[in-house]
Amino acid sequence: MTCPSAAVGSSNPVKLEGVREAYELIYSCARVTPVAVSGLPPQPVGLEETRRLAMLRASLASRGADHGVGVESGLFSVSGSWYVITFTCVVAGSSSACGASPAFEVPEEVAREAMSSELDEAVGRRYGLKDIGSAQGIIGLMTEGKVIRRDLVRWATLMALAGLRGLPRLTSPSGKP
Repeated sequence: MTCPSAAVGSSNPVKLEGVREAYELIYSCARVTPVAVSGLPPQPVGLEETRRLAMLRASLASRGADHGVGVESGLFSVSGSWYVITFTCVVAGSSSACGASPAFEVPEEVAREAMSSELDEAVGRRYGLKDIGSAQGIIGLMTEGKVIRRDLVRWATLMALAGLRGLPRLTSPSGKP
């Protein structure tokens, strides 16, 4: 299996490391480079918007690499409760796929405050933390480091790569690959 180059539309070290870990699991290697992407809104709200921005990051990063990778975390609401989810989208030539991480619930007041800035800034103001999104992430604060943001990026990227690879081709009449 070849080792594809992956240009990630971010310079966030947590995103880069999570993507690198996923590529190492799938391809047994990782050639991950950051690509500066600017002009995107600060905090996506809704599943559609979060996925759209991850795909935009992937598309913008894809020039000159085998894979363009976009990672975006956003807020969404279900039945009055607010959750955080991470989407990773991968663009490989004319193919693309997206995957998502597990989602976790955050207090409504934090979600509402984040809509006017960014989630890590809202949490940072409340807890006196700086740039938590480039470290353990909010999930790390909530789980005392047992799950960290890098884990969510890795899982979302693994799901995107699974979608990009697709199901194994059936090669026999019995239906076994």
